[in-house]
This record gives sequence, structure tokens and C-alpha cells, in this order.
Amino acid sequence: MEYELRVVVEKVSVSSQEVVKRDTLKVYNVKAPASILELGLRHEEQISLLGRVQNSILAEQSKLIDPGHDVCPKCSEKLSKLGFTKSNFHAVFSDHKVGIQKHQCRNSECDWQSAPTTTSVFGTSLHPDLAKLQCEQGALYSYREAQTNLEKLTVHRRRVNNHNKIRQLTDDVGEVLAQENLKPPVEKDCAPPANELIVQVDGGHIPIKDQDKRSFEALSAVIYRPESIRTIDQHHREIESKSCVLSATDDNLATIKTYVLHAARKQGLVRNTEVTALADGANNCWSVILSLNNHCKQLTCILDWFHIGKKFQNVRSTVEEGFKDTLERVKWTLWHGNSDEALTKLELLITNVTDPKKRTKLEGLYDYLKRNQAYLVNYEERDQENKTYTSQVAESQIEAIINARYKKSGKMQWTREGAHKVLQIRGMIASNEWGNRWQSAVLSALAVAA
Repeated sequence: MEYELRVVVEKVSVSSQEVVKRDTLKVYNVKAPASILELGLRHEEQISLLGRVQNSILAEQSKLIDPGHDVCPKCSEKLSKLGFTKSNFHAVFSDHKVGIQKHQCRNSECDWQSAPTTTSVFGTSLHPDLAKLQCEQGALYSYREAQTNLEKLTVHRRRVNNHNKIRQLTDDVGEVLAQENLKPPVEKDCAPPANELIVQVDGGHIPIKDQDKRSFEALSAVIYRPESIRTIDQHHREIESKSCVLSATDDNLATIKTYVLHAARKQGLVRNTEVTALADGANNCWSVILSLNNHCKQLTCILDWFHIGKKFQNVRSTVEEGFKDTLERVKWTLWHGNSDEALTKLELLITNVTDPKKRTKLEGLYDYLKRNQAYLVNYEERDQENKTYTSQVAESQIEAIINARYKKSGKMQWTREGAHKVLQIRGMIASNEWGNRWQSAVLSALAVAA
């Protein structure tokens, strides 16, 4: 016995359950699949079916759309219906024409007529779910890659997914988030008061459009509670709950300081919180961290051991074999909190190196440690007490949030303003806040754009 499968849409009276209208959208012959390709619907067929379902729903909804005019706005006379105007509507996977009721003034001496569109009625012809998808793609990939990715989802090219439109919408949403992040968080968005918080501040460089410069620095901060660190295995850990904030603005660190304070409050910062802060040694990072000093009980600043290790590794590859053991003893001395002794040993090592290039490398390491000596601690002791001393658990922050988007997008160059806006979306995604905040941001951006 042979069968066919029909996809049917029915319009049914709610009160009587009478079927008022029935449309068959698609008929499928049911037969044994000869291969996995014939099992279920192909990608293009699924998109096509979704489009037909959308058209059926829109046909009924469009009759109920209120264009917003009860009387003539010019003379206050009653209105007469004047057919329908077809207007664009862009859903997530398909584009449609929506018929919206037109009107004209009954006063023969008045020439007023309406020509309503989805944009004039709703503020935009773009469904927010599509806008959300465009923003995510625009923040995670280059704009041309984002366009290609969306074309793969919908099978065919759509003008609404043009890379320039994705860029503009991503900028608009990023601007909304940038302004929202300047406002103190409301109480419901804040975690309970924290006994301790960990703050990590670092920087990443972004290629700049200015021909006289190669790049500018964006600052990134991660704030989390120690109990949010989860051990995956012997060599890997992850942070289950964190707040990530980023800024590329050139305003003497005012924006990033505000962002960090608000993010810390979201994680539970109060006057009695003890804050452990890690940085790579850059002055701007310390400046951001020290801005928290008046908002907590105690601020402990630590030169990140992860970055110290990278500095030693870079120098180790340049010194002669006979000096490598000495360099390791310097590092071992630092690990045990004896910074004066370590600097003395390093200074002695420098005097024994005659090669100018190798000497310069060692001098750079010495200057780095001397400049940050106030932030050198007993790392071995902290390790034994299971206290924070390294940013390694979140070091991929810069790689994942800044470098992955800005250094791997071909020849694309950025302005500070443009990069800052995209960073806000990436920060929201990294903080797992995007799911809760995208809708208000997207709706605000669409309204502004309209």
C-alpha cells in the first residue's frame, strides 16, 4: 500500500472549532529511503517549507495589523479602506511580503492617503531573531565571513544578510551595550556579596586604520569568584561564572575602569570583599586594578606568574647553555618570594654576558621585574595555600575575545570606535550574558536605526 504525507495548515474557529480554511502546503510521497540523503528533508526543502508556513501565518496576521490611524491626521475625517500595500518582512530564514491595510480620507477635499509598511508600523522590517543572529555572526567573524555563514544557513543569498548591513547592525547593538555598561548594575543582576573576588586585566593589540600607526591597545578584564573555578582534569580548569568587560576607547582608562567596577559588583563586590588582582605588568593594567582600591576591604595586586614564566622562556632561548641553569635559579628564587635576591642574581648574570643582543634581552627582563617588584609575592606559598597567583585559567581570554576576531580577519583594519562596539558583544557572549541581554539591546538598536 502506498501513502503520501501532506503538510496542511488549517484556519479554525476557536469557538466552534469549525475549519474555515485549509491549505495544503506540501505533499510528500512516503517511500523507503534508498540512502541517508533521502531520509527526512534536505536542507533546502526544510527552508522552503518554513517559508511556506511563514507565508500562511503572515497572510492571516497581516489582516489584523493596525496601521495606527483611526481618523485622518490632516482633517480628522473618517477613513475608507484602500486595498493593501505589500511590505518587506525579513524572518530568520526567509523573506516575505506582508499586505498591510491602506486607508484614504473620506473628505473629497483632502488628499491624505496612507501607505503603511512593516517599518512604519513596527519600527523595522527585520525580525529581532534575525538581527540577533547577524550580531552574533558579526561579532564572532569578519563581516564577509558572517555573510557567507548566513547564506549557508538559508541555502541562498539574501540581500538582508549583506556584509555591510551586518556591520551596521553590529555597530548599532554594540553602541547600545557600550552605553548600558556605563550604568551601575541593578540589584537583581548582582550576585550575593562575595568574600573574595579575582580580577585579571590584560591588553591585546588591534590593527588600526591610521597609516601612521600599526595598532592600538584594547583592554580586557575578567572578574570571577574563586569558587567559580571548576577542575576539568589534571591539566585543565574553567571558570563557570565570570564577567568579561572590554574597552578600546582612548579616554585615559575612564571607560574600562567604570566597566570593571560594574562587572565586579555583578560578581558580588562589596566593601567587605577582598580582591586579588593579576596583571601582566603594564602600567595601564595596574591603573585599572588600583581604581578598585576604594571599593573593597583589601586589594592584593600580583604580577601574574603566567606572564613571568613567558618572559623567562623568551629570554632562556637566547642565553648560552652555561647560563640557563643560573637563569632557572633566578626564577626559582622569585617563585619563593625573594625578589631582592632574584634581582641581584639576575644583575650578576647580566654582567657575565658579553653578547650585546643577549645582554639586552636579560636587561629587559631585569627592568620588567624591577618595575613590578611591588607586585612580586611568594608564589610558592600561595600555591601551597591554594591561593590565586596566575591567570593561566583565563589567559585564553585575550586570544578568544580579541585576537581571534581582530588579528585573524585578513587585512581588515579598525577604528577604536568600531572595535569598541564589537568588543561589547563579544564580552557579553564570553560572560554568558548575551542570552539575557540581546533582546533589549537589539530592539533598542533597531528602533534607533529606523
